[in-house]
Amino acid sequence: MDEKKKSVDATENENTKPSATITARHFYKYLPSGSGIEIAPEGFYVIGDDSPFLYRLDKNYKQIAKYELFDTTNFKNGRIPKPLKPDLESLASFTYKEKSYLFTIGSGSAEVRKKAYLIELAIVLKKPKVKEIDLKGLYDSLEKNKTIVGDELLNIEGLDFSEDKVYLLQRALNKSGNIVLTFDLSDFNAFLFENKPLPAPELYFVKLPSLQGYQAGFSGAYVLDDKLFFTASVERAPDAIQDGEVLGSYVGYITLSDLPKAVSQDKPIVVKAAQVKDSKGKTYIGKIESLVVEKGNKNGNYKVVAISDDDQGHSEILEVEFIVE
Repeated sequence: MDEKKKSVDATENENTKPSATITARHFYKYLPSGSGIEIAPEGFYVIGDDSPFLYRLDKNYKQIAKYELFDTTNFKNGRIPKPLKPDLESLASFTYKEKSYLFTIGSGSAEVRKKAYLIELAIVLKKPKVKEIDLKGLYDSLEKNKTIVGDELLNIEGLDFSEDKVYLLQRALNKSGNIVLTFDLSDFNAFLFENKPLPAPELYFVKLPSLQGYQAGFSGAYVLDDKLFFTASVERAPDAIQDGEVLGSYVGYITLSDLPKAVSQDKPIVVKAAQVKDSKGKTYIGKIESLVVEKGNKNGNYKVVAISDDDQGHSEILEVEFIVE
């Protein structure tokens, strides 16, 4: 057996002990390039990486509303052109001083992608209170750290909040690795609401499975209990901006107490992940971009609701049974 192929297979076998099985699919022709999802009262909030809108789905996954986040001038043809899009790749909720917010951030892979939007909840009269946040200073500092980006571009694809931490996921590409960046929530809130400088993040290095010699890269994050759940995808892409052939997607998790073991770039922790498949065992060939997670009806079972982007201007919601053990 080819040694490279043997190594790849060994990595896959080691990391796919859990299972991730699609139980339902919901297609959206006019919701472009789904990239982030968050739980809403009686449903979900969704964003797309080349759309100026925040979308609202009910609990049956029917689109019931959309809210303008920023100027729609460049959305004339149903998608913001790639050179102009803010590339919003993550959506998460948090609470500050008894107010609830949604926070969506650009990937940072180009200058136009170094911004975020803070959305105050609840949304009244279909007009959300939105504040644009300039992330250039933060992203420029991360870009200068070669431990984070190597010879590649910054590409933040996952975001979530816990009770005391903020988690950002840097997506691996080529020779760069997957990295979890963490900030203290109190520092991050001071950055957002008081314009105070943000201390450097803690860095944790993670090894994900590979397919056909390409490593999986983080694409979404969700914190529940003691776990950081994530989505990841494998794509034949030359850089963080261009799209490429999608080979498959994963759902996995990192036990938060294991993160202190992941401080060495030379010794990343190997985490548990499962390639997403349908009920017949066929691999899902789609780019899963993000997820939310609920506890299932058995210990070790979780219901994952994931959003997928087909790079053609459409989106898909996947209901996935994720079995940890």
